[in-house]
Amino acid sequence: MNVEIVEDYRTLSATVAQRVIDAVTRKPDALICIAGGDTPLGVFDALVRASEEGKVDFSRAAFVGLDEWLGLGKADKGSCREMVWGHFFSRLTLRDEQICFFDGLTADPAQECRRVDRFIAGHGGIDIIVLGIGMNGHIGFNEPGAARDTECHVVDLDDVTRSVSVKYFGQARDVKQGISLGMKTILAAKSVVVMASGEKKAPVLAQILRSDIDANIPATLLKAHPQVQMLVDKAAAAQI
Repeated sequence: MNVEIVEDYRTLSATVAQRVIDAVTRKPDALICIAGGDTPLGVFDALVRASEEGKVDFSRAAFVGLDEWLGLGKADKGSCREMVWGHFFSRLTLRDEQICFFDGLTADPAQECRRVDRFIAGHGGIDIIVLGIGMNGHIGFNEPGAARDTECHVVDLDDVTRSVSVKYFGQARDVKQGISLGMKTILAAKSVVVMASGEKKAPVLAQILRSDIDANIPATLLKAHPQVQMLVDKAAAAQI
């Protein structure tokens, strides 16, 4: 992995946002995927400012969601959809057809997976994907033991993922499964950007960088991709 260490979270967010802007500049109809969660919030802010200042034009671009908690929808605090819409999509001028996001309330998760797979295929694959790293090394909801050959799929959530979920929801919720882009889909993206911030990510980041490709540490599967950029702040890089 190509690792770049920057000073702090603000610089990290601006740097990652510039990677997305560069991708859209090169290909105005790019398909973009940006993870939900806390880590990309600064990226969303930077991209919204860039759009408002005319530094990037998303009018021809498309967006696909990375993952979602099964059983949660846009109205549920802490759902991936709620976070990405609230912090990003709602602040841009986008048409409905530009966005494809997993419906966590679907009655047919398998059909939902096929819908998202078709959207990605219809756009010729993902041009740039921005990922965070879970405390157990997961990527999206590709949990320890993840297979490399999966497209969109339903996942039984790891205990670590379930335990940290309360920080998003503000209360304990019985989330047992997620729906996610698979590693095959992620590894097919033309450009992969992984970001990590803060001291709490330092141990897992060091483990990822020191390990060989190992399905029990899903983020190491990204080492098989030729265009992975690992961008981290100094706090997250403390153990490397």
